[in-house]
Amino acid sequence: MGFDGRSVVVTGGTGHLGATVVRRFLEAGAHVAVPVRDAGKGSELRDGLSGLAGTGTDARLFVAEAQAADLAAMERFVEAVMTRWGRVDALANLAGHFASGPAWDLDLLRQLWEDNFMSVATATATCLRPMRARGYGRIVSVSAYGSLRGGKETAAYAASKNAIVRWTESMAAALKDEGITVNAVLPSTIDHPDNRAAMPKVDPAKWVSPDELASLILFLVSEEASGVTGSAIPVLGRT
Repeated sequence: MGFDGRSVVVTGGTGHLGATVVRRFLEAGAHVAVPVRDAGKGSELRDGLSGLAGTGTDARLFVAEAQAADLAAMERFVEAVMTRWGRVDALANLAGHFASGPAWDLDLLRQLWEDNFMSVATATATCLRPMRARGYGRIVSVSAYGSLRGGKETAAYAASKNAIVRWTESMAAALKDEGITVNAVLPSTIDHPDNRAAMPKVDPAKWVSPDELASLILFLVSEEASGVTGSAIPVLGRT
């Protein structure tokens, strides 16, 4: 799967999964744009990628402050991407996080709805404009396998992540004749330091590795996946 000359926006690019996905896109030849909440984390991402990020007029990584759920900020961000590279071919919606609490905790419901679902919907709305103008685009969002069933303390998380699946299906149906595919991936537990610290007694070899999930994301935004849209794909590792 080659992405030479392609322009990819990755939200949540400074997270454990995000850094892997950004690296994999750069290694495959793409230009990658990452909106970040924290400029310091953006700098750490760039430093960790070393020569892959490029320099000067040959910069292949663009990092700028913008929250994925902030419409005005994302509009400015996408405009900057268009100024630099003239196109947005793909969007990987990785921004979001897990938090638990009672089903009646309205503050938590609002917070996770904003961070997990509205970040996806907002980033997509802004990237859709150049995609629809060209009649081409690939959109992949990270939901969660755990969103398929609510639990005692997971109402807000499950609701916000499950909404991504229903939204993906609707978007795919609306855009199927415009050359734009929309899919979601539903990982179980992803192997990263935070999850290892939270669950020290569980064997992380059973979990989904960031590289495994990144491979699926890259496939879904490739030319080879042109016939895949409206799908919600479980990624369960060895659980």
